[in-house]
This record gives sequence, C-alpha cells and structure tokens, in this order.
Amino acid sequence: MLSCLISCCVFLTFTLAIPIAPSPLLRDVYQFPNGTWLENIAVRSNGNVLVTAYNLAQLWEINPFNRTHSHPTRLIHQFPDAGTITGITETDRDVFVTIASNSLWKVDLRMAEPVVHPINITIPAGTLNGIATMSKSLLAISDSSLGLIWRVDIERGTYGIMVRDNTTATSTALGPELGVNGIRVLNEHLYYVNSPQKSFYRVRVDESGDVVGQPETIVRGVLADDFAVTSFGAYLAGLTDNVITSVSPRGKAHVVAGGRNSTAVMTATSAAVGRTKLDGNTLYITTGGETQEPVNNIDYRGGKIVALKLNV
Repeated sequence: MLSCLISCCVFLTFTLAIPIAPSPLLRDVYQFPNGTWLENIAVRSNGNVLVTAYNLAQLWEINPFNRTHSHPTRLIHQFPDAGTITGITETDRDVFVTIASNSLWKVDLRMAEPVVHPINITIPAGTLNGIATMSKSLLAISDSSLGLIWRVDIERGTYGIMVRDNTTATSTALGPELGVNGIRVLNEHLYYVNSPQKSFYRVRVDESGDVVGQPETIVRGVLADDFAVTSFGAYLAGLTDNVITSVSPRGKAHVVAGGRNSTAVMTATSAAVGRTKLDGNTLYITTGGETQEPVNNIDYRGGKIVALKLNV
C-alpha cells in the first residue's frame, strides 16, 4: 500500500544500521507512462510477470525476456468504476486473485483470452492491501487501515480475523493511518511487514489457516512496502527509501539495490523471484515512479519493472 494516502530456518530479531552494497546488476525491464504507480507483482508459470497499476485500476502482463519492447505488454483487465488495485496472488497454476477497490477478483489465464470476474464475498474491510495464498481456496489478506490480517475462504464465502495485535497495528508514523502492509506465505509461515513500524514479522499457520503461537520479529529498522520471500531469505521493497534490502535467514540485512539519492528502484513497492531456468536467480521489482508523491501527478516518470540478478 502506498505510504502517501522464507524459509524453515529460525529468524532472529535484528535491529540495525544497514550497510549499502556496491551497485548490483540491474536492468530496466519496462517503464510505464507518467502517472502510473505500480503496486504489486506476481510471476506466471511461463515467466511473464503480472503487475497491478494502483491508481489506474489496471492489471498488466509483461514479458521480461523481450528486450526489443516491440510487443512486451498486454493489458489483462481494466477494473470498473475508476478505482484502485492492490495485491495479487496465484491460487492455482495461472489462476490468480487480485484486489480491486476492496473487492476480490478471479483472473484465469489458462486460456488464450483472460477470464476475469468478481468473487462473491463482501468483507467489512478498511483497506484490503496485500494478499497471499495458503491453499487454493484459503487466502490471507492484510487490511492496512484496520491494522489486521483477514483469513478468507473464497469457496465457502467465509472470512474472519486471522491476526490482530501490536505487530499489525496502525500508526501515523508515515503520515496516514497505516499498519500491516505486504504479506506472503512460505513453508507454513505467514510473513508480513508493518510499514510505519519499519518491522518484518512471521507467524506459523496450520492447514486451516489458524495461527500457531505468537508472531516472531525478523528484523527492525527497515522501511518496506511489500517483499519477496524465499528459502534463502527475503527481499524487502523499501518504498521512499528507494532501496531493496536483503534479509538473511538469521536476520542480517543489507541493501542490494538502490540508495537514498538513486532512481534505480525509486519508490520500490514489491518484488517477486523468476520461475524459469532463465530467471530463477532474478528478482523482479516494481516501483511507483521517480518522485516522492506520485499518485495522480503527471509530472514524473512512471513506475517501472526492474530485474536484479541475485547472488544465490
């Protein structure tokens, strides 16, 4: 969510001053027109990336291997009522669920033409933001303005509060009332960031999506919007800090891309790792654009997708 409005290993709490690494191998994949804030990203089985254009309420598909830029993009869907679009997650092979204007939508890409339709469930939400898959029907969704995480069963049409405590709570440290933000699931753990707290957490969940035990603090002192998580650690998108921060399974953090005065990954919003033999060691990063307050501002460079080679 905009500030302007993993592993089976044990993670340890780590409060830090983050060292900045040398410039990594970065490549701009595709830059959108001025006025476009890219909010979230998912990777398809064929290697193409899906990105949500927050302020345009659009879902786009980009071929990251096409460097000629002749036909690298496809508009999957324009969502109605001039709203917004936030998180996206894959629930089955080439089947995704995304959040548009606080509603859930199914995006089926198994055929040549996308099939997109709303999911018939109404959640008494504040601001639905990040979304992660626990099973084909069970989702975890962060609610950034209410400061909690919902558990939603899209087959049964049911929902309930999954996590609501001081790790998800809201504050005005970044300006607007904001709490839990990006969210992912990996290896029986739910991972999430609280942007104004500058903290990264995880909690164990069972097969029913019930929380087991108390949340663990992975790292503090790192501003993040959304992130990618792998068995090697996590990559946090640093929003207005303009960086990508790597967090190891032992909680050590260091900057692997960008910098305070760099536009390389300025307003980094999310990240996802490639899925093919060609890009299994590539981190795809989305950005909001090259300015501090880009939404509805047409005088800045648009959000982009950046590819970062990982040393793993």
